[in-house]
Amino acid sequence: MSKILSQDHIITCYEADANQLMRPTAMLDLMQEAANVNASTLGFGYDEMINSNIAWVLSRIHVKFINTPKWRQEVNLKTWHKGVSKLFYLRDFILSDKEGNPLVVATTSWLIIDLNTRRLVRNNDLALSDTAMDAIPTPADKVLMPVDIEPELVRKHPVTWSEIDANGHVNNVKYAVWAIDAVTPEDIKEKPLKEILINYDAEVMPMDVVKISRIRQETEDGLVYYITGKVADKQNFAVKLVF
Repeated sequence: MSKILSQDHIITCYEADANQLMRPTAMLDLMQEAANVNASTLGFGYDEMINSNIAWVLSRIHVKFINTPKWRQEVNLKTWHKGVSKLFYLRDFILSDKEGNPLVVATTSWLIIDLNTRRLVRNNDLALSDTAMDAIPTPADKVLMPVDIEPELVRKHPVTWSEIDANGHVNNVKYAVWAIDAVTPEDIKEKPLKEILINYDAEVMPMDVVKISRIRQETEDGLVYYITGKVADKQNFAVKLVF
């Protein structure tokens, strides 16, 4: 049995943005479901974990958009578990066109938590992998906010019921939605997104109010946004968007 999951998909209208390109968050949705299916096939999916009262929690993401697919385009998504790096369990993804050309590549870093104590759990049985393949060779970096620049408060966001997932906290894709919505309309309309990095530092729970702030910088690599979300002055997530 192959340890690499392969799924064909057609970009739907609700996965496309105003420019008829796949939304970055649609890629994250596809990644989330593919990871769940692949983990279940390998024996460490949601159902297997919940029996031990533990769950996967996404900690870091790095996605590179090489050639963002368009509405109605036929694509193929591959994902695989590729072992560990320090505290993290690593999983990679490649989204390709019909000819096999990479369109989007991603690497993700996961943790396992005890659902009662919310503390980290280690499982050495998941440390090994014989899938010697990388979508992005280096694990996702820590997002570091620029120093000596005061972030601009964009809004205060009350968490809604539709943003909560089966683990009882805000679903990981919603953070990307909040970050992208913090970009000015002119930038998001005119400049294609090249990279997104997300650090999930602490859970956001029902009834929380998240203060979303941004820093916009013009750099040699392009336009960069740094976006943070805080609950009661504690940073819960940090996002870097490169356009």
